[in-house]
Amino acid sequence: MLHTRPGGERERHNKISMNKTIIAVIIVIVAVAAGWYILAGHIGSGSSGNEAVAIVNGATITRHQLTMSEMQIAARQGEAATSTAVQAQLQPDALNLLIEQTLLEQAAEKAGAIASSTEVDSQLASAKGHFSTQADYDKALAAQGMTEGDFRTYISKNILINAYLEQQLNLAAATATPAEIQAAYTQVKSQQGSGANIPPLNQVRDQVAQMIVQQKQQQAVNDYIAQLRSAANIQILIATSTPAV
Repeated sequence: MLHTRPGGERERHNKISMNKTIIAVIIVIVAVAAGWYILAGHIGSGSSGNEAVAIVNGATITRHQLTMSEMQIAARQGEAATSTAVQAQLQPDALNLLIEQTLLEQAAEKAGAIASSTEVDSQLASAKGHFSTQADYDKALAAQGMTEGDFRTYISKNILINAYLEQQLNLAAATATPAEIQAAYTQVKSQQGSGANIPPLNQVRDQVAQMIVQQKQQQAVNDYIAQLRSAANIQILIATSTPAV
């Protein structure tokens, strides 16, 4: 049963609940792979780690990169990619993300996109600022299978690819129309039922609009990745179920 809250606290709670609901609904509706921002990086490894698991337009994806990608996905899901069963479950998506990363990185480099060291330094400092101690920061890196040097490479590639995608797809031009905002809000209300404590649209219009814009941007990225895949020479060298596009 829902309890009545004082005015300010009730409004804050309603907005938070609506934000979470909108995000959850859009994740279900879109069901898109966000692999273009999960960059495993080229981390050094032993001889077994250097085994090729896929080749994308002549570029090799190694077993070690695949393991790191599995660890990153597991960490984002609050799991640990330590068991064979977990690794097998995550492997198709992890490989798919690496293939997408490689395709986008190749396209960005071909177009001459660059990531400035100043921007890399700024984002690295911002990321470190989220941790209260150096030990917490180091622990978080270890959970992702990274050193700080690896993380710097991750950031650099992320900046490179995002800059290229913004230029190529003009993502900033995406907008949400009043009709789209109303439709998304109505859908959330219908899914939550009449007893749900959902605030009026005028209180959450900006949040709904932002989520719609993000949905459109992600779909544009997905469509572009599909184009790159269709024109690419991709060889998967390990036994695994076909990665989802």
